[in-house]
Amino acid sequence: MRVFISLLLAVSLMGCATSEVNYFDFPVSKADQQTVAKDLAWLIKAKHGASAVFDFDYPTHSSNTFFSESLEMELRKLGIGVYANEIKDEKSRHNQLYYTLSRLNNHQFYIKVVVNDHFSFQRIWLINEEVLYPLTTTSVFEGSQ
Repeated sequence: MRVFISLLLAVSLMGCATSEVNYFDFPVSKADQQTVAKDLAWLIKAKHGASAVFDFDYPTHSSNTFFSESLEMELRKLGIGVYANEIKDEKSRHNQLYYTLSRLNNHQFYIKVVVNDHFSFQRIWLINEEVLYPLTTTSVFEGSQ
């Protein structure tokens, strides 16, 4: 009986897990989303260069298209090539870009940018008395996912 309950619990927990590509939990206004998109575009440019070209898979997964479209436009304004393509398993001609977005609590959310299935950088944003600002110590990290 314990094995059955353990198996049932494991299956139910796997069903509750969120996808690694999570675009659905954006807790701020559209004006603040624009601010975050501008900041994120500058970080991507600083990390990957102005000559980078990305396949950005937001049309398939994103229910928060305002932020995703804002990020795409901010990248384009900085001269970075962006194709709003579905990222497929086969090797792409361009860098594959996606982000994950998670609400940590009512006053913090976390964005992680992944390029070519490798962790690129992360940023935690704080909302304090309706003022949005980044936690600067988390801006850019190297490493693998």
